[in-house]
Amino acid sequence: MDTVKSLYELKNVEHYHNEKRVLNIDKLILEQSKITGVFGPNGSGKSTLFSILSFVSKPTFGTVLFNGVDSKKLEHKVKQDIVILPQNPYLLKRSVFDNVIYGLSLRNDTKNLNQRVTQALNQVGLEDSFKNRKWSQLSGGEAQRVALAARLILKPKVLILDEPTSGVDTNSAQLIKEAIFLAKQKWDTTLFISSHDHNWLNHTCDKKIALFQGELVQSGSINLLFAPWKKDSNGNLTKEFFCGQKLVFENSISKKRDSIVMISSDDIYLNKKSSNSIKAVITSIYKENCDNQMLVEFVIGGITLNSKLSKNIIEEKSLLPGSEVDVTIDTSKACWI
Repeated sequence: MDTVKSLYELKNVEHYHNEKRVLNIDKLILEQSKITGVFGPNGSGKSTLFSILSFVSKPTFGTVLFNGVDSKKLEHKVKQDIVILPQNPYLLKRSVFDNVIYGLSLRNDTKNLNQRVTQALNQVGLEDSFKNRKWSQLSGGEAQRVALAARLILKPKVLILDEPTSGVDTNSAQLIKEAIFLAKQKWDTTLFISSHDHNWLNHTCDKKIALFQGELVQSGSINLLFAPWKKDSNGNLTKEFFCGQKLVFENSISKKRDSIVMISSDDIYLNKKSSNSIKAVITSIYKENCDNQMLVEFVIGGITLNSKLSKNIIEEKSLLPGSEVDVTIDTSKACWI
């Protein structure tokens, strides 16, 4: 059995902007050769964490180890293998070709540029003819993929993507996902990704972590439920799904109507009827990385959630995509953000 190697280790990391603490992580270990998704609302600290992981910024306090080496002692060459694609990537006012080779030019790595640009563009689903296009002739999705190609051509050991699917069409989002998988497969690239497209992130990542107000909230398989909320007769927040079903969160009287709730997949049970159970339809079943666990995704009134089940139980109950199931959520374990 292969052992998983830790790539980053963060210890007692705090970061401040204008005297306000925006990140506070006691301990976080991030694994090599994995695609790790980062959840959290705007302002939760995702971009700050990515800036620290890419060594663009140094934490105000704390230690960041990379491959066991303190980040303060890392050589420049090591840091060059860590590449970030920010949320709003800037394209040079030049041709696509010039944009894609920019990073290579900074490194004086100019061999076989035409061939390498073609490969990088193909990897993000763009034809060779795009080389000569001007930056101003690109759609939003095309510009995002050109920016990604400019990172992929560097064959990074670590690739950090901050909202790579923001504002792009469904086709571009799928092509970005395929490019990510190919980078991991070809170069064993470790990836960290944030996205507000939670379904896309669920299907892209090996594991996920969540941040809220700079704090590490949970890791593992995470479900999010967003506003709007209604109040029941006792004043508790209630989620009303489009299909007409309701889910009451006990002891939520003090929570605001614009709150977000995080629920671990371990606290969601299938075919375990209770007074709080609701009907759902399974959309997909796929293997988790560990042991015999399978991640079962299902839809309630257009909202996708997930739960973990053993392969044996799935076979025993003949669960398949399209199967209707009873879902019970342990709302007492919910984390409000």
